[in-house]
Amino acid sequence: MSLTVDTDTLSSDKLFGKQPSDLQSDIVIGDDAITGTLKYIADYSSAYGDDEKSGNFIALHCTSNIEDAVITAQLVNGVHGAVTLDEDKICIFRITDKTTQSIKFTASADGYDDVTVEYALTDLELLNA
Repeated sequence: MSLTVDTDTLSSDKLFGKQPSDLQSDIVIGDDAITGTLKYIADYSSAYGDDEKSGNFIALHCTSNIEDAVITAQLVNGVHGAVTLDEDKICIFRITDKTTQSIKFTASADGYDDVTVEYALTDLELLNA
């Protein structure tokens, strides 16, 4: 089983009205790190609650080569725990500390070993307001 993480299939109808270019630019997903620029969003209230509606957000799409795999995504050292991705397989995370946070994906399916990938965020550029 394998996991693929990308930004190619993101669209505004899946990002709570924001365009991918509103959130991020030049995102490159390497073997173990994500690079690029996260823009500052002053009011992204549709994505999170009132206390987390401003900051730097990253949107990612994750799929598995096994059609019925369950994929979870987690912002390691984030405020919230792991979430199971729904049918659109898109996750949005608010990045507050690129040096201590990372993003981890895990895929599980009956009859297969679980697959986990984790991406460092240290090389992201976080733009300020």
